[in-house]
Amino acid sequence: MLSQNNLKHPFFGHTLTTIPLPEQNQALSLHAPVVHLTAVIKLVEQDVTDQQGTSHMHFLIHLVQLISISGGDASMVSSEIFCAVRYGDSMGLSDRIDGLEEGQTIEMQGEYIDVNHAYPSVGNPGDPVLHFTHHPVGFVIYQGKRYE
Repeated sequence: MLSQNNLKHPFFGHTLTTIPLPEQNQALSLHAPVVHLTAVIKLVEQDVTDQQGTSHMHFLIHLVQLISISGGDASMVSSEIFCAVRYGDSMGLSDRIDGLEEGQTIEMQGEYIDVNHAYPSVGNPGDPVLHFTHHPVGFVIYQGKRYE
């Protein structure tokens, strides 16, 4: 459920934080709450490269265990989340996540768009979204390797 304190972005529909966060000054920020979590990878989709040449790994996680949240209420975090992880350029992870596999545990931090404010996109029918999972806001830890 969406907390009454979480607002909707007036143009993009994304969840807004309940408090200002330093990472909101970053160009890729959607001004959403930042979550740190562990989960199990449920589905790995094909990578997507957009018209500007930006690549993203797309996968679905479930059995989410929230470690922390900044700028939002823990009750808004779903047990199943679509992840869009940018890689291959200076704005995302430098490399793809090695050997991403269904059934494996993953630890992540990034901005969270709840189900009430997520919108359908390539690979995502409208599930909640974890994005900005790279420097300077987020990271991914998979099979003992940290990706930023």
